Amino acid sequence: MPRAFATCLGEGMTLFNEGAFHAAHEAWEEAWRHEHGPRRLLLQGLILAAAGWLKRDVGNTRGAWTLFSRALERLESLAPLCEGVDVDQLRRDITRWRAGEGADRPLLVWPLDASGGER
Repeated sequence: MPRAFATCLGEGMTLFNEGAFHAAHEAWEEAWRHEHGPRRLLLQGLILAAAGWLKRDVGNTRGAWTLFSRALERLESLAPLCEGVDVDQLRRDITRWRAGEGADRPLLVWPLDASGGER
């Protein structure tokens, strides 16, 4: 039986924030296989962002740019807040990462409560 969407999303966020991009990718992919609609697009965007950081970390700037661009494509139709993820901020971050900015480890904020504040 597959793990719950929220479990995989949260685990992936934690792993991503620790710099474990491949493990984050795997956690999100587990949920991605069973999702549709906005949840699937959100997961695809996150997976591609993690893959972009894997490429960026090994110095493959062209590969990172391509993966970050694909992440933005998946996220473009999503609401500003999707499943507690600040998608607007995520899109801004990915745009910076694609431009080679943000050399510090990226951090994703999740979950947000209904008022938009961190839990």
